[in-house]
Amino acid sequence: MTFEPRGGLRTGARLVLGLFFSVVVPHLAHAQEPCDLTGPAAVFPRIPLCAFAGAYRDSSIVAPNRCVGSFTGPMTPAVEERARTISLRFRRDRRVEARPDFGGYRIYRVQNYSSVADTSRMVLIRRYSRQPGDEIMWNFSVVDTSLNFRCKNTIVNDSIVTFIDSDSTGYYARVCRRRDPQNDPDGRCLSPGDSVLILKAPPGPHDGFRTWYTITYEAKNSVPDGTYSDLFIPDTLHCATPQTPQLCPNLNNRLLNLMAEPVEPTAGPTANLERVIVVPNPFRASAPWDSPVNHEVHFLNLPSDARIKIYTVNGDLVAELAHTDKIRDFERWDLKNASGQDVSSGIYLYRVEASTFTFQDRFIVIR
Repeated sequence: MTFEPRGGLRTGARLVLGLFFSVVVPHLAHAQEPCDLTGPAAVFPRIPLCAFAGAYRDSSIVAPNRCVGSFTGPMTPAVEERARTISLRFRRDRRVEARPDFGGYRIYRVQNYSSVADTSRMVLIRRYSRQPGDEIMWNFSVVDTSLNFRCKNTIVNDSIVTFIDSDSTGYYARVCRRRDPQNDPDGRCLSPGDSVLILKAPPGPHDGFRTWYTITYEAKNSVPDGTYSDLFIPDTLHCATPQTPQLCPNLNNRLLNLMAEPVEPTAGPTANLERVIVVPNPFRASAPWDSPVNHEVHFLNLPSDARIKIYTVNGDLVAELAHTDKIRDFERWDLKNASGQDVSSGIYLYRVEASTFTFQDRFIVIR
């Protein structure tokens, strides 16, 4: 289901028929096949989820105001090839949503170069909230007293939610349409009610960056101002003091539902060498997104077959990379020379050769 809040911004939460959970997309070679989430229900608080490169498409795109669960299934093609875009799909738990302490779902994301996700750096990028006053954050069916998913007084089958990152990422914030910053440094509205809700979106996934997602349950707020925290589910089986559950670790944590393998968004090979870039540029070893061990840069927008030569400003050949990939449009360089030693800080030139065409540019390394 697609929801259009004021200002025309789209949340992009798309819900699809339970009958069409598993979709085969053979033509989209560079995107993972959308996952099958129809297996046995996970034990609470586990949430079945999967992610793949590209934007998942269903009938809600052409009928955004129609109740979900009555659609004919995914559109053709089911996954749109789109750069810097990942589709995250997860399975709802109707019994959990019927709990009085259920406050919603929280989606976290982390991007880095290493092969292991760092959950301490995860960022909350989307909330599907059932908190009072957060109706705009929940744009699909609700669970009724009979544990049915119900939309507009109709029982539907939308147990799978599809979150599109980056066109649906972000959070809603209330801002003033008119304010007087000169006389009111706090930025309060000029008149009561003179405000609108806007969707503030952080940067989307980067091409070639390993990206992990996880989902937790949000607790229903117990105080008027709200805490908007993860639902506390004590782990009494691995607790030293099971008789006092409030002192036990919380099972509903970011590590529990963390994806086993990361996703690498990419738009696929490109034939235009002038689009080749290096990220990050400049490379900074102390950057928060960089692994403290596996330093690397990525050459993006490469054709299927290319050779990359890296030189110093004096013209000395530092390293040479052979790129042969019909799926991904990037190649990694570990910032080591041909002898396996780390390169030093400085300006480096690179030359991309593909067939009879060449392209060259430069990038900076800061240790």
